Amino acid sequence: MSVVSMQKVSIIAHDNDKGKILRILLKSGNAEMISNEEVVITDSEKERKAKVEAKKFRINFAINFIKETIKNANAIKKHNKEKDTIKANFKKENKLISLEEYENISSNDIELMTRIDEMEKINNEIVDLKSEKMRWGSLKDQLLPYQGLSIPFSKVKSDDYLYMAIGVCDAKNADNLISNLPQESFYERSDSNNTVALVIGTHISNKEELEKLLLANEFVKSSFTYDETASTKIDEIDKKFVSIDEKVNSLTLKSLEYIDLLGTLKILYDYMDIKIAKYNAYESSVKTQKAIMLECWVPQNKVAQIKDEILNTCKAVEIFNRDPLEGEKPPTLLKNNKVVGSSEAILGMFGFPTYGEKDPSIFVALYYFLIFGIMIGDAGYGLVMTIACFLFLAIKKPVKNSGKMIFLFAMCGIATFIWGVLFGGWFAIELPANSFLSKISWFNPLNEPLKMFILALGVGLVHMGTGYILSGIARIKNKQVLKGIFSDFGWVVIFIGLFLLFPKISVFLGALKPEESQPWFDVCSKIAIYVALAGFAMILIGGAVGKKNPIKMVGGALGSAYGIINVVSDLLSYSRLFGLGLTTGVIGYVMNSLASLVAVGLGGGAAWIIGAVILVGGHIFNLGINLLGAYVHDSRLQFIEFFGRFYDGQGRAFKPLGYDLKYTYLDN
Repeated sequence: MSVVSMQKVSIIAHDNDKGKILRILLKSGNAEMISNEEVVITDSEKERKAKVEAKKFRINFAINFIKETIKNANAIKKHNKEKDTIKANFKKENKLISLEEYENISSNDIELMTRIDEMEKINNEIVDLKSEKMRWGSLKDQLLPYQGLSIPFSKVKSDDYLYMAIGVCDAKNADNLISNLPQESFYERSDSNNTVALVIGTHISNKEELEKLLLANEFVKSSFTYDETASTKIDEIDKKFVSIDEKVNSLTLKSLEYIDLLGTLKILYDYMDIKIAKYNAYESSVKTQKAIMLECWVPQNKVAQIKDEILNTCKAVEIFNRDPLEGEKPPTLLKNNKVVGSSEAILGMFGFPTYGEKDPSIFVALYYFLIFGIMIGDAGYGLVMTIACFLFLAIKKPVKNSGKMIFLFAMCGIATFIWGVLFGGWFAIELPANSFLSKISWFNPLNEPLKMFILALGVGLVHMGTGYILSGIARIKNKQVLKGIFSDFGWVVIFIGLFLLFPKISVFLGALKPEESQPWFDVCSKIAIYVALAGFAMILIGGAVGKKNPIKMVGGALGSAYGIINVVSDLLSYSRLFGLGLTTGVIGYVMNSLASLVAVGLGGGAAWIIGAVILVGGHIFNLGINLLGAYVHDSRLQFIEFFGRFYDGQGRAFKPLGYDLKYTYLDN
C-alpha cells in the first residue's frame, strides 16, 4: 500500500557484453531503461533496427492476412449454407512464454519467412483480382444507363444522309430534348433512376440544329464503340465477376493452411518488439568504441539481485546505484495486496501518483467497492457477479496482472451482496414480511426512497471528507500547516456539522416518521449549527492565509466562501447512488411482474417457457446495463469528486524492459 522506492542504476561495461546485460535486465522484469536524448545514433545502428522493424512489419502482415482469410472463408461458408465456422484467437494469449522460447522460434524462422512470402504472393494475386473486378465494376456502372437500348454502340454512326448520337442526360432534360427534336427524327430511350440514355437519329440536314439542342440539354455523348449492346456487355461483365469471385474464393480457401502458423507468428511478433526495445535501449545509451553505459530505474529491493547476476556474468563491468536526485522523475511502481491492488485498474485510468506521492489505492478500493455495492444494491446480482468472476479466475487462471479487473468486479460483487442484504434486494423479489431475509434487512429503497437519498448524501460527505483530510495531511507535510488546517480541515468540520443535522433532516424530509424522532435529534441539530459555523469560519481564514494585503485577504476569504457552491454541486453528484440504486430494483421488479403476467395470465406450458425466458433475459439485461452504469458513475465519482480534493495523478507507471507485448506475456 505504498509507492515502491526506486534507484537509478548505471552499468558501465565492455561493448561486447551489452547483449548479456540487456538479457539479464529483460529476464528480471525489473528494469526500466533510461534514454539519453543527446546520444547520436549511427547509421549502422539504424540499419540493424530497421531490419528488425521490417521483419515485424511482415509478421504483422501475415497475422492480418490470416485474420482476413478466416473472415472471408467464413463468409464463403455462410453463403454455401455450411454451419461450421473457422475460429482463431487473435487476442493476447493467457500464458507465459520464456525468453528461451522466443529466441528458439526466432532462430528457426527461415521456413516461417518463406511461408510469409507465399502469403504475400497470394495476397498480391487477390489484390490484383479485386482491382480487376473494381475496373470491370466501374465500366458496368457506366454501361447501366444504356442497358435498355437495343442498338449496339458501333451501329450508332452518321453517313451522308443520317446523323446519329448516343449519350445520357437527366430525365427532365430528356423530356425537353425529345419534345423539341427536328422533324424526320427518331429516338430510343432507356431510363435508369434519374438518368436517361438516348439514341437519336435525324436527317443530315438537321445536324446543326440537333447539336445545339443536345448542348442546351446537357447531353453527354457516349465514347463506347462496342459491337454489342450495353445489355450484352453487362452480361459479359457479370460472367467475369463470377470468374473473379471463384478465383478469389479458391485462393482464400487455399490460404486456410496458414492458420496453424498463427501461434508462432504471435510469439515471433512480440519477440521483434523485445528486440526493438533492446535496440532502443542500446541506441540511447552513452558509448564509446569499446565501452557502453546503460542506465535504468530499478526497484530498490531488486537492485542487489540484478547487480549480482550481472557481475557473475560479465567480467569487465562496473555498476553504480543511487537514490533519485531532486528534479529527477522516476517511474511509479505500486505495492499492494491483491484486494487493494485490484483498484489500480481504476487508478491507472486517471493517472498514477508521482514518485514520492502517497498511494491512494486503499481509499480507492474502499470507496469504489462501497459505492458500487450501493448502486447495484441487490444480493442476488452480487452473488452472480462474485461466483461468475471467481469461476472465471479459477478456470482461466489469468497470468501476471491480466485478471485485475475481473478480481475488482468480484470484490464489487461481494459489496453488492452485502448492500443487497441490507436493502432486502434478492432479484427484486418482494420478501414476505416475517421472513428471515426481511428481518436482517435495513430498509427497502423502493419503499423508502428518501432514506436512500439521505444515505447517498451521507456517503458523499464521507467520501469527500476523506479527500479533504488527505489533502490537509499532504499540505501539512509540505509545510503549509495553516492552509491545510483551515482550508481542508475546515471542510471536514462543516461535513461533521452536516452529519449532526442528518437526524433532523431525515424527519423533515419524511425519511423518518415524526414518531421516530428522538429528543437528542434537537440537541444534535443545535450543535450542528455551531460546528458548521466553526468550519465556515475556518475556510474563510484559510482563504486569507498567506496574503499580506488586507484587500487580497478579504478577496481570498470571499473566494473560499464562494467555493461552497462547487462543493454543494459535487455533493449532489452523489445522488446518482440514489438514482442507480432505485433503477436496479425498479427494472428487476418490472421483469418479475412481466414474466409472472405471461406465465400465470396466459397459462399453459408454452406460457411458462416464455415467462422463464423473459425472467432470465430481463434480469441479465438489468444486471448488464446497471453494471455498466455503476462502473462508469462510480469511476466518475472517484476521478472528480474524490481525486479533485487531493490527488494530481501526474506520475507515470513503471514500464520494465519487455513489459508491453501485444500477443503474449514474457515470463520474467
